[in-house]
Amino acid sequence: MKNSTNIIAFITAFSLHLIIGGILLMSVEFSLPKDKPKEAVSIIDATIINQQMLDDLAKNADQQKRAKQQEADDQRKLKEKELAEEKRQEALIQQKQEDQIKAEKEAVQRKQQEVLRQEQETKRIETEKAAETEALQKKKQAEEAAKVLADKKKVEDAAKQKQEAEKKALATKKEAERVEAEKLKAEKLAAEKAVKEKAENEKAAKEKAEKEKLAKEKAAKEKAEKAAKEKAAKEKAAKDAKIKAEKDAKRKAAAAAAKKERLRQEELDRQMEAEFSDDFSSARSAQQTSEIAKYQALIRSKISRNWKVDSSMRGQTCTLRIKLAPDGLVLSAVMSSGDKVLCDSARRATLQANTLPIPKDTEIVGQFRDFDIKLEPDL
Repeated sequence: MKNSTNIIAFITAFSLHLIIGGILLMSVEFSLPKDKPKEAVSIIDATIINQQMLDDLAKNADQQKRAKQQEADDQRKLKEKELAEEKRQEALIQQKQEDQIKAEKEAVQRKQQEVLRQEQETKRIETEKAAETEALQKKKQAEEAAKVLADKKKVEDAAKQKQEAEKKALATKKEAERVEAEKLKAEKLAAEKAVKEKAENEKAAKEKAEKEKLAKEKAAKEKAEKAAKEKAAKEKAAKDAKIKAEKDAKRKAAAAAAKKERLRQEELDRQMEAEFSDDFSSARSAQQTSEIAKYQALIRSKISRNWKVDSSMRGQTCTLRIKLAPDGLVLSAVMSSGDKVLCDSARRATLQANTLPIPKDTEIVGQFRDFDIKLEPDL
Protein backbone atom coordinates (compact mmCIF):
# COMPACT_ATOMS: atom_id res chain seq x y z
CA MET A 1 0.00 0.00 0.00
CA LYS A 2 2.87 2.37 0.89
CA ASN A 3 4.59 1.62 -2.42
CA SER A 4 1.41 2.39 -4.41
CA THR A 5 1.13 5.77 -2.70
CA ASN A 6 4.72 6.62 -3.56
CA ILE A 7 4.19 5.71 -7.25
CA ILE A 8 1.08 7.86 -7.49
CA ALA A 9 2.90 10.75 -5.87
CA PHE A 10 5.79 10.37 -8.31
CA ILE A 11 3.50 10.26 -11.36
CA THR A 12 1.64 13.31 -10.10
CA ALA A 13 4.87 15.26 -9.51
CA PHE A 14 6.24 14.24 -12.95
CA SER A 15 3.02 15.31 -14.71
CA LEU A 16 3.12 18.71 -12.97
CA HIS A 17 6.70 19.23 -14.10
CA LEU A 18 5.71 18.41 -17.71
CA ILE A 19 2.80 20.87 -17.62
CA ILE A 20 4.92 23.62 -16.11
CA GLY A 21 7.66 22.97 -18.65
CA GLY A 22 5.16 23.22 -21.57
CA ILE A 23 3.82 26.52 -20.25
CA LEU A 24 7.29 27.95 -19.95
CA LEU A 25 8.18 26.87 -23.45
CA MET A 26 5.07 28.48 -24.81
CA SER A 27 5.84 31.82 -23.14
CA VAL A 28 9.42 32.06 -24.40
CA GLU A 29 10.09 34.28 -27.50
CA PHE A 30 12.56 32.66 -29.90
CA SER A 31 13.19 35.73 -32.25
CA LEU A 32 16.51 37.58 -31.89
CA PRO A 33 16.57 41.33 -30.96
CA LYS A 34 17.61 43.87 -33.59
CA ASP A 35 18.78 47.04 -31.95
CA LYS A 36 19.07 46.37 -28.23
CA PRO A 37 21.06 43.30 -27.51
CA LYS A 38 21.33 44.24 -23.81
CA GLU A 39 17.63 43.40 -23.28
CA ALA A 40 18.72 39.88 -22.95
CA VAL A 41 18.92 40.68 -19.30
CA SER A 42 15.15 40.93 -19.31
CA ILE A 43 14.93 37.48 -20.79
CA ILE A 44 17.06 36.21 -17.96
CA ASP A 45 14.67 37.88 -15.50
CA ALA A 46 11.73 36.16 -17.18
CA THR A 47 13.49 32.88 -16.96
CA ILE A 48 14.06 33.33 -13.19
CA ILE A 49 10.43 34.16 -12.59
CA ASN A 50 9.33 31.06 -14.46
CA GLN A 51 11.80 28.93 -12.53
CA GLN A 52 10.38 30.28 -9.27
CA MET A 53 6.94 29.25 -10.33
CA LEU A 54 8.23 25.82 -11.21
CA ASP A 55 9.85 25.51 -7.82
CA ASP A 56 6.67 26.63 -6.08
CA LEU A 57 4.63 24.14 -8.02
CA ALA A 58 7.13 21.43 -7.23
CA LYS A 59 7.09 22.50 -3.60
CA ASN A 60 3.30 22.41 -3.51
CA ALA A 61 3.30 19.00 -5.11
CA ASP A 62 5.85 17.77 -2.59
CA GLN A 63 3.85 19.27 0.25
CA GLN A 64 0.74 17.54 -1.01
CA LYS A 65 2.68 14.32 -1.26
CA ARG A 66 3.98 14.72 2.29
CA ALA A 67 0.52 15.63 3.49
CA LYS A 68 -0.92 12.48 1.96
CA GLN A 69 1.99 10.49 3.36
CA GLN A 70 1.44 12.09 6.76
CA GLU A 71 -2.26 11.31 6.57
CA ALA A 72 -1.48 7.72 5.64
CA ASP A 73 1.02 7.50 8.53
CA ASP A 74 -1.49 9.01 10.91
CA GLN A 75 -4.10 6.50 9.79
CA ARG A 76 -1.60 3.67 10.25
CA LYS A 77 -0.52 4.91 13.68
CA LEU A 78 -4.13 5.36 14.73
CA LYS A 79 -4.91 1.84 13.65
CA GLU A 80 -1.85 0.51 15.40
CA LYS A 81 -2.85 2.46 18.53
CA GLU A 82 -6.38 1.04 18.34
CA LEU A 83 -4.95 -2.48 17.93
CA ALA A 84 -2.57 -1.88 20.86
CA GLU A 85 -5.45 -0.59 22.97
CA GLU A 86 -7.54 -3.64 22.07
CA LYS A 87 -4.65 -5.92 23.02
CA ARG A 88 -4.14 -3.99 26.26
CA GLN A 89 -7.82 -4.29 27.12
CA GLU A 90 -7.71 -8.01 26.33
CA ALA A 91 -4.58 -8.39 28.47
CA LEU A 92 -6.26 -6.49 31.31
CA ILE A 93 -9.31 -8.73 31.07
CA GLN A 94 -7.15 -11.85 31.00
CA GLN A 95 -5.02 -10.58 33.92
CA LYS A 96 -8.17 -9.79 35.87
CA GLN A 97 -9.47 -13.30 35.22
CA GLU A 98 -6.16 -14.82 36.21
CA ASP A 99 -6.04 -12.67 39.37
CA GLN A 100 -9.53 -13.77 40.26
CA ILE A 101 -8.65 -17.45 39.72
CA LYS A 102 -5.48 -17.00 41.75
CA ALA A 103 -7.39 -15.27 44.55
CA GLU A 104 -9.95 -18.10 44.59
CA LYS A 105 -7.14 -20.68 44.72
CA GLU A 106 -5.42 -18.81 47.53
CA ALA A 107 -8.69 -18.60 49.45
CA VAL A 108 -9.13 -22.37 49.08
CA GLN A 109 -5.54 -22.95 50.16
CA ARG A 110 -5.94 -20.66 53.18
CA LYS A 111 -9.07 -22.50 54.15
CA GLN A 112 -7.29 -25.87 53.80
CA GLN A 113 -4.31 -24.59 55.79
CA GLU A 114 -6.60 -23.33 58.53
CA VAL A 115 -8.33 -26.71 58.71
CA LEU A 116 -4.92 -28.42 58.82
CA ARG A 117 -3.72 -26.02 61.52
CA GLN A 118 -6.78 -26.69 63.61
CA GLU A 119 -6.25 -30.45 63.22
CA GLN A 120 -2.58 -30.11 64.19
CA GLU A 121 -3.46 -27.93 67.20
CA THR A 122 -6.03 -30.52 68.31
CA LYS A 123 -3.46 -33.28 67.89
CA ARG A 124 -0.84 -31.25 69.79
CA ILE A 125 -3.22 -30.68 72.70
CA GLU A 126 -4.07 -34.39 72.81
CA THR A 127 -0.35 -35.29 72.69
CA GLU A 128 0.45 -32.88 75.53
CA LYS A 129 -2.37 -34.32 77.61
CA ALA A 130 -1.12 -37.86 76.96
CA ALA A 131 2.45 -36.80 77.83
CA GLU A 132 1.26 -35.18 81.07
CA THR A 133 -0.67 -38.30 81.99
CA GLU A 134 2.33 -40.51 81.24
CA ALA A 135 4.65 -38.19 83.22
CA LEU A 136 2.33 -38.33 86.23
CA GLN A 137 2.23 -42.14 86.03
CA LYS A 138 6.03 -42.34 85.78
CA LYS A 139 6.43 -39.92 88.69
CA LYS A 140 4.05 -42.00 90.79
CA GLN A 141 5.90 -45.21 89.88
CA ALA A 142 9.26 -43.56 90.69
CA GLU A 143 7.97 -42.42 94.09
CA GLU A 144 6.67 -45.91 94.84
CA ALA A 145 10.00 -47.46 93.77
CA ALA A 146 11.93 -44.95 95.90
CA LYS A 147 9.76 -45.82 98.88
CA VAL A 148 10.40 -49.54 98.34
CA LEU A 149 14.15 -48.92 98.13
CA ALA A 150 14.07 -46.76 101.27
CA ASP A 151 12.21 -49.49 103.19
CA LYS A 152 14.67 -52.10 101.91
CA LYS A 153 17.63 -49.95 102.97
CA LYS A 154 16.16 -49.52 106.45
CA VAL A 155 15.84 -53.30 106.79
CA GLU A 156 19.39 -53.85 105.50
CA ASP A 157 20.80 -51.17 107.82
CA ALA A 158 19.04 -52.72 110.78
CA ALA A 159 20.42 -56.16 109.89
CA LYS A 160 23.90 -54.73 109.45
CA GLN A 161 23.77 -52.95 112.80
CA LYS A 162 22.59 -56.16 114.43
CA GLN A 163 25.43 -58.09 112.81
CA GLU A 164 27.99 -55.53 113.96
CA ALA A 165 26.58 -55.59 117.48
CA GLU A 166 26.79 -59.40 117.55
CA LYS A 167 30.35 -59.26 116.25
CA LYS A 168 31.32 -56.72 118.90
CA ALA A 169 29.71 -58.80 121.62
CA LEU A 170 31.60 -61.88 120.38
CA ALA A 171 34.88 -59.94 120.43
CA THR A 172 34.15 -58.74 123.98
CA LYS A 173 33.40 -62.31 125.03
CA LYS A 174 36.66 -63.56 123.53
CA GLU A 175 38.60 -60.82 125.26
CA ALA A 176 36.99 -61.73 128.59
CA GLU A 177 37.82 -65.38 128.05
CA ARG A 178 41.39 -64.48 127.19
CA VAL A 179 41.73 -62.33 130.31
CA GLU A 180 40.23 -65.09 132.41
CA ALA A 181 42.59 -67.65 130.88
CA GLU A 182 45.57 -65.43 131.56
CA LYS A 183 44.38 -64.90 135.10
CA LEU A 184 44.06 -68.64 135.68
CA LYS A 185 47.45 -69.18 134.13
CA ALA A 186 49.00 -66.52 136.36
CA GLU A 187 47.44 -68.06 139.45
CA LYS A 188 48.72 -71.45 138.43
CA LEU A 189 52.17 -70.08 137.84
CA ALA A 190 52.09 -68.32 141.19
CA ALA A 191 51.14 -71.54 142.94
CA GLU A 192 53.83 -73.46 141.12
CA LYS A 193 56.32 -70.70 141.86
CA ALA A 194 55.62 -70.99 145.58
CA VAL A 195 56.30 -74.74 145.43
CA LYS A 196 59.22 -74.66 143.05
CA GLU A 197 62.52 -72.93 143.79
CA LYS A 198 65.42 -71.90 141.63
CA ALA A 199 64.56 -74.00 138.60
CA GLU A 200 61.14 -72.49 138.35
CA ASN A 201 62.50 -68.99 138.83
CA GLU A 202 64.97 -69.55 135.99
CA LYS A 203 62.21 -70.93 133.83
CA ALA A 204 60.03 -67.92 134.60
CA ALA A 205 62.88 -65.56 133.78
CA LYS A 206 63.48 -67.40 130.53
CA GLU A 207 59.80 -67.23 129.60
CA LYS A 208 59.71 -63.54 130.46
CA ALA A 209 62.71 -62.88 128.23
CA GLU A 210 61.10 -64.84 125.44
CA LYS A 211 57.88 -62.89 125.81
CA GLU A 212 59.71 -59.60 125.78
CA LYS A 213 61.55 -60.66 122.66
CA LEU A 214 58.29 -61.65 120.98
CA ALA A 215 56.69 -58.38 122.10
CA LYS A 216 59.56 -56.36 120.63
CA GLU A 217 59.40 -58.33 117.39
CA LYS A 218 55.66 -57.82 117.28
CA ALA A 219 55.99 -54.08 117.98
CA ALA A 220 58.68 -53.72 115.32
CA LYS A 221 56.59 -55.67 112.83
CA GLU A 222 53.46 -53.69 113.62
CA LYS A 223 55.43 -50.46 113.30
CA ALA A 224 56.80 -51.52 109.91
CA GLU A 225 53.34 -52.60 108.74
CA LYS A 226 51.84 -49.37 109.99
CA ALA A 227 54.53 -47.30 108.22
CA ALA A 228 53.98 -49.24 104.99
CA LYS A 229 50.23 -48.81 105.25
CA GLU A 230 50.58 -45.10 105.99
CA LYS A 231 52.92 -44.69 103.01
CA ALA A 232 50.53 -46.59 100.74
CA ALA A 233 47.62 -44.60 102.13
CA LYS A 234 49.46 -41.30 101.52
CA GLU A 235 50.41 -42.32 97.96
CA LYS A 236 46.87 -43.43 97.23
CA ALA A 237 45.44 -40.28 98.85
CA ALA A 238 47.74 -38.13 96.67
CA LYS A 239 46.66 -40.03 93.58
CA ASP A 240 43.01 -39.77 94.57
CA ALA A 241 43.43 -36.03 95.18
CA LYS A 242 44.88 -35.54 91.69
CA ILE A 243 42.07 -37.51 90.08
CA LYS A 244 39.53 -35.76 92.26
CA ALA A 245 40.76 -32.32 91.09
CA GLU A 246 40.28 -33.29 87.43
CA LYS A 247 36.75 -34.62 87.69
CA ASP A 248 33.39 -32.93 88.09
CA ALA A 249 31.33 -32.63 91.26
CA LYS A 250 29.54 -35.91 90.75
CA ARG A 251 32.72 -37.94 90.44
CA LYS A 252 34.18 -35.98 93.35
CA ALA A 253 31.33 -37.22 95.48
CA ALA A 254 31.89 -40.79 94.22
CA ALA A 255 35.64 -40.55 94.93
CA ALA A 256 34.93 -39.23 98.43
CA ALA A 257 32.52 -42.10 99.08
CA ALA A 258 35.08 -44.63 97.76
CA LYS A 259 37.81 -43.11 99.93
CA LYS A 260 35.53 -43.26 102.96
CA GLU A 261 34.72 -46.91 102.26
CA ARG A 262 38.44 -47.68 101.74
CA LEU A 263 39.32 -46.06 105.09
CA ARG A 264 36.53 -47.98 106.76
CA GLN A 265 37.78 -51.23 105.24
CA GLU A 266 41.34 -50.42 106.32
CA GLU A 267 40.15 -49.67 109.84
CA LEU A 268 38.27 -52.96 109.89
CA ASP A 269 41.40 -54.69 108.55
CA ARG A 270 43.48 -53.15 111.30
CA GLN A 271 40.95 -54.15 113.95
CA MET A 272 40.67 -57.66 112.56
CA GLU A 273 44.44 -57.95 112.22
CA ALA A 274 44.86 -56.72 115.78
CA GLU A 275 42.39 -59.36 116.97
CA PHE A 276 44.16 -62.08 115.06
CA SER A 277 47.55 -60.77 116.19
CA ASP A 278 46.44 -61.01 119.83
CA ASP A 279 45.18 -64.54 119.26
CA PHE A 280 48.32 -65.51 117.41
CA SER A 281 50.58 -63.84 120.02
CA SER A 282 49.00 -65.70 122.91
CA ALA A 283 49.32 -69.05 121.15
CA ARG A 284 52.39 -68.34 119.02
CA SER A 285 54.80 -71.24 118.74
CA ALA A 286 56.73 -73.04 116.05
CA GLN A 287 54.18 -75.85 115.97
CA GLN A 288 51.10 -73.56 115.67
CA THR A 289 49.54 -71.54 112.83
CA SER A 290 52.03 -70.16 110.30
CA GLU A 291 52.09 -66.65 108.86
CA ILE A 292 50.55 -67.93 105.62
CA ALA A 293 47.66 -69.55 107.48
CA LYS A 294 47.19 -66.33 109.40
CA TYR A 295 46.71 -64.20 106.28
CA GLN A 296 44.56 -66.84 104.64
CA ALA A 297 42.30 -66.59 107.67
CA LEU A 298 42.35 -62.77 107.43
CA ILE A 299 41.41 -62.92 103.75
CA ARG A 300 38.56 -65.37 104.44
CA SER A 301 37.30 -63.13 107.22
CA LYS A 302 37.26 -60.01 105.05
CA ILE A 303 35.50 -61.78 102.18
CA SER A 304 32.90 -63.07 104.67
CA ARG A 305 31.95 -59.49 105.58
CA ASN A 306 30.40 -58.91 102.16
CA TRP A 307 29.44 -62.52 101.42
CA LYS A 308 25.67 -62.96 101.16
CA VAL A 309 24.72 -66.61 101.73
CA ASP A 310 21.58 -68.55 102.57
CA SER A 311 20.71 -71.90 104.12
CA SER A 312 20.71 -73.66 100.73
CA MET A 313 24.52 -73.18 100.58
CA ARG A 314 25.17 -75.07 103.84
CA GLY A 315 27.92 -77.66 103.47
CA GLN A 316 29.05 -76.45 100.03
CA THR A 317 32.52 -75.12 99.22
CA CYS A 318 34.07 -72.95 96.55
CA THR A 319 37.66 -72.43 95.41
CA LEU A 320 38.49 -69.02 93.88
CA ARG A 321 41.55 -68.02 91.89
CA ILE A 322 42.47 -64.51 93.14
CA LYS A 323 45.01 -62.05 91.73
CA LEU A 324 46.18 -59.12 93.89
CA ALA A 325 48.24 -56.00 93.25
CA PRO A 326 51.31 -55.34 95.46
CA ASP A 327 49.15 -53.16 97.76
CA GLY A 328 46.44 -55.86 98.13
CA LEU A 329 44.05 -54.41 95.52
CA VAL A 330 41.84 -57.14 94.02
CA LEU A 331 42.64 -57.39 90.31
CA SER A 332 40.49 -60.45 89.53
CA ALA A 333 38.60 -63.32 91.11
CA VAL A 334 37.47 -66.35 89.07
CA MET A 335 35.97 -69.70 89.93
CA SER A 336 38.39 -72.64 90.09
CA SER A 337 36.05 -75.32 91.43
CA GLY A 338 32.93 -75.80 93.50
CA ASP A 339 29.25 -74.87 93.30
CA LYS A 340 28.65 -72.19 90.64
CA VAL A 341 26.00 -70.26 92.60
CA LEU A 342 28.16 -70.28 95.72
CA CYS A 343 31.26 -69.26 93.74
CA ASP A 344 29.41 -66.40 92.02
CA SER A 345 28.35 -64.96 95.38
CA ALA A 346 31.87 -65.45 96.80
CA ARG A 347 33.39 -63.76 93.75
CA ARG A 348 31.08 -60.74 94.16
CA ALA A 349 32.00 -60.50 97.85
CA THR A 350 35.73 -60.61 96.96
CA LEU A 351 35.43 -57.83 94.38
CA GLN A 352 33.31 -55.77 96.77
CA ALA A 353 36.06 -56.04 99.41
CA ASN A 354 38.27 -54.04 97.01
CA THR A 355 41.50 -54.80 98.91
CA LEU A 356 42.62 -57.88 100.87
CA PRO A 357 45.23 -58.10 103.66
CA ILE A 358 48.65 -59.41 102.54
CA PRO A 359 51.76 -60.20 104.61
CA LYS A 360 54.69 -57.79 104.67
CA ASP A 361 57.18 -60.65 104.78
CA THR A 362 58.94 -60.55 101.39
CA GLU A 363 59.59 -64.30 101.51
CA ILE A 364 55.92 -65.25 101.48
CA VAL A 365 54.16 -62.20 99.98
CA GLY A 366 54.68 -63.62 96.48
CA GLN A 367 52.31 -66.46 97.38
CA PHE A 368 49.49 -63.92 97.74
CA ARG A 369 49.78 -62.33 94.28
CA ASP A 370 48.10 -65.19 92.37
CA PHE A 371 46.67 -67.92 94.57
CA ASP A 372 43.74 -70.31 95.16
CA ILE A 373 41.69 -70.10 98.33
CA LYS A 374 38.96 -72.44 99.52
CA LEU A 375 35.86 -70.76 100.96
CA GLU A 376 32.99 -72.24 102.96
CA PRO A 377 29.97 -70.26 104.21
CA ASP A 378 29.66 -70.04 107.98
CA LEU A 379 26.10 -71.29 108.45
